[in-house]
Amino acid sequence: MENVKEIVSQNLLRLRKENNLTQAELARRINYSDKAISRWEAGEVVPDLETIYALSEVFDVPVSYITESRSKEGANDGRKVIGQKILSQIFLCCEIWLIVTVLFVYLKISRHTNLWQLFVWGVPCSMLVLWLYNRKERTNVLLFIYSSIFVWSFTTCIYLHLIESNPWYMFFIGLPAQGLLVIRYLFNYKQNLKGIRLIKRSKKQKKSQ
Repeated sequence: MENVKEIVSQNLLRLRKENNLTQAELARRINYSDKAISRWEAGEVVPDLETIYALSEVFDVPVSYITESRSKEGANDGRKVIGQKILSQIFLCCEIWLIVTVLFVYLKISRHTNLWQLFVWGVPCSMLVLWLYNRKERTNVLLFIYSSIFVWSFTTCIYLHLIESNPWYMFFIGLPAQGLLVIRYLFNYKQNLKGIRLIKRSKKQKKSQ
């Protein structure tokens, strides 16, 4: 039974980190307390079958990914999944820039309009798509970067659209938005550190017994 506890705890910890979730965020998704998540990851107890099934749905993996030991082959599968996610995001961005380029060329040829601002609009559009793709990963550093770039690039696009009146004060709008993003990121980061400390403390207590 101890071996099963260790396997489940290691798999849950790995899957949670791969999905960039804090213990509190994972707990909310399956209607449990973060203390329960901490105990599972520390190997003190094993969640029941119904809970394991709910966890597999959250992580979008088979139940066996939680209950069975992950070999080197399993680790390679995890890297393949991450690689596929990266390629999917690159593909989505390429689609956006293809649309922007085609629209720019079309307007240039048919209407003799040099609407170069379209390429600037491509930045917030790309960041929005990347944010939506990664929106479940609330503590992801990249998610914070995508949000920040979106705020300032979107503000720049509006400024360029109204550049004749020189509305430079519009950039002040980005300051509170950026402040909220920083606060949110720091809060999630602090929650994640708290969860890691609880796991280490539980493991130390387990060794001393």
